[in-house]
Amino acid sequence: MYCKQCGHRSDQIGETCPKCGAKVATAVAIEPVPQRKIRWGVFVAAALIGLVAFVVVPRYFFRPELKNIGPTDKLKFLRAMENSQYRKVGQREIRLDQQTLVVVWDLRWNTLPEKRQQEIVRMVGHAWNVVGGQDTRFRIEGEDKDAASYVDGALR
Repeated sequence: MYCKQCGHRSDQIGETCPKCGAKVATAVAIEPVPQRKIRWGVFVAAALIGLVAFVVVPRYFFRPELKNIGPTDKLKFLRAMENSQYRKVGQREIRLDQQTLVVVWDLRWNTLPEKRQQEIVRMVGHAWNVVGGQDTRFRIEGEDKDAASYVDGALR
C-alpha cells in the first residue's frame, strides 16, 4: 500500500496509513455501466445537414457557366440531321446558305398533317438556333419557294 499524504510504502493492507494515520483506501461501489441510448435526432439532423450541404447548396450556388457554342456544335447538328428519323418520312437533303439551314423534303411533306409539319419546323428551327444558326427554311424538292420557315423564333 502507498500513502499519498506522506509517501510511506508498506506491505500491510489497511484503510489507514500506519505512519501518519491518513485514510488510504476509499470504498468503491462496482455497478454495471448503463447502456447509452441511441439518439435519433442526431441521425436526422446529420442527414438534413448533409442533404443541404451536398444537394441544395451546390445546385443554387455552384452552377456551371453555360458553354459557348462553337462551330463543332453546328457540325454535330448537321450530322445528326443527316441520320435523323426524318429521312424515313421524306427528308431528302440539307443545305447551308451562310447561316440559313435549308431542309429539302420530297412530296411526302404535303401528306403530313399540318400540326406535325409545324412541330417538325419548330423543333428543327429551334435546334438550329441553339447551335448558333439563324433561320431555317423547308422546301419541297423541285420547287423554289419555301413550304415553311422558322425565322427569329417564329413559325411561318
